[in-house]
Amino acid sequence: MSNILNIPELDCVFLSYDEPNAEYNYADLLTKAPWAKRVHGVKGSDAAHKACADISETEHFITVDGDNIVDPEFFNLQIDLSTLSTGAESQVSWSARNHINGLMYGNGGLKCWTRQHVWNM
Repeated sequence: MSNILNIPELDCVFLSYDEPNAEYNYADLLTKAPWAKRVHGVKGSDAAHKACADISETEHFITVDGDNIVDPEFFNLQIDLSTLSTGAESQVSWSARNHINGLMYGNGGLKCWTRQHVWNM
């Protein structure tokens, strides 16, 4: 197994519930990642994330929360799992930028999960 994950080769799942801009944001994501899938309306965070793992066809997958707009440069990234503490079992999180105040933090950011990790949650 390669230790390099190419983001465009991973399933990308748009996860929405009742975000007011979800339809717009999903349409925007599809212009950047036409392979993106969607999980919508699943009640409960764990159940929603497990639904994402269920539709992913790749062991690692990306989740995009329904209130996010993704920088197109994200889809040019590679992750070298050998540089992470747990290697292939690592979960990776990117900070989100709050459009209102410019602050950046992990809540609501993009995540790279393994299906097994999510199923075990």
